[in-house]
Amino acid sequence: MKKSLLISAILSLIPASAAPSGADEMLAAFQTLAEQGGDISELKPTIEELPGPEQKALVAEIEKSWPRVRDGYLNLLNQTARSLASNRGDTKTEIRKHRAEFQRVYAMAEGPMKPLLKSVSMPAIDELRKLVSPEPEQLFEAGGAPLKLQRSLAVSLATFRDITLDAMLSTTPTDSITSLEAAEKQAAESISGFERNDLKILQQNRKTVEDDEIPEDEARGIEECNILRMLVGLNALVLDPKLCEASRDHSKDMAEKNFFAHESPVPGKTTPWDRAGNFNTTASGENIFSGSANPHSANMGWFYSPGHHKNMFSPGQVRIGLGHHAGRWTQMFGR
Repeated sequence: MKKSLLISAILSLIPASAAPSGADEMLAAFQTLAEQGGDISELKPTIEELPGPEQKALVAEIEKSWPRVRDGYLNLLNQTARSLASNRGDTKTEIRKHRAEFQRVYAMAEGPMKPLLKSVSMPAIDELRKLVSPEPEQLFEAGGAPLKLQRSLAVSLATFRDITLDAMLSTTPTDSITSLEAAEKQAAESISGFERNDLKILQQNRKTVEDDEIPEDEARGIEECNILRMLVGLNALVLDPKLCEASRDHSKDMAEKNFFAHESPVPGKTTPWDRAGNFNTTASGENIFSGSANPHSANMGWFYSPGHHKNMFSPGQVRIGLGHHAGRWTQMFGR
């Protein structure tokens, strides 16, 4: 079914006479933009100008279609995930081989290890990612045109729902897009080769991010480090908000006092152990990085640096914290 026909099929379920003209016009404008691949957010200023009753009528009509569109898309996505999982075959031998290659390099002294981090360790990670941790994009490709069409409509309607709720200052959360993305990630994780307990730790960490208001860049850096560890068969690390505070504080000191070292000139903060203690926690290792505001750059800098790499992939670590300030990063571990 073509996109225009699919959208029309959804919107045809809404009686035109049931909504005031303003709501009708917005639905028609949404249909046009969705069919043409336009920017749905362009509609927000016009929605803001609608009288209150028409805004409410518009939301009521959207809510009739949104659950059906969302659930139809997610059902097809999960069906695609299950089909992909059943066709992947036995990958255990390949997974063991790539993990053994990674661990062989990890066990080396730092000198001989360094060139192999690029030629052996990262290629092993890349292969393991394909075998163990499919990304949502792999599901989109596997589902072909029907899934891509359903996703396009779901994303368009989710965006329309969010901007409409935001325009009318509704108390209903404007989380349609974020919840859709979370469901896509969960669908991919459901067929991963990760241990169930490690996936639980990732979910727990995401809740900690929300509850403790961990900055988004730090949260992304922590999850990326955990995924790398899980790919090579290591345990995921529990996010320790206090280690994040200690890490952030050291990054701030390095930026503001113009030094780059594990040993701080600030009284009472000399060692990583001092700094962790100042925030009522403990540490067992520390990595530092400077030169980018991107957490991926920091993780890759540590990955390709033997001493830092040893810290990142130490099997004895249990907790993790990450702190960023002005292009300086501190990564702390705890047992």
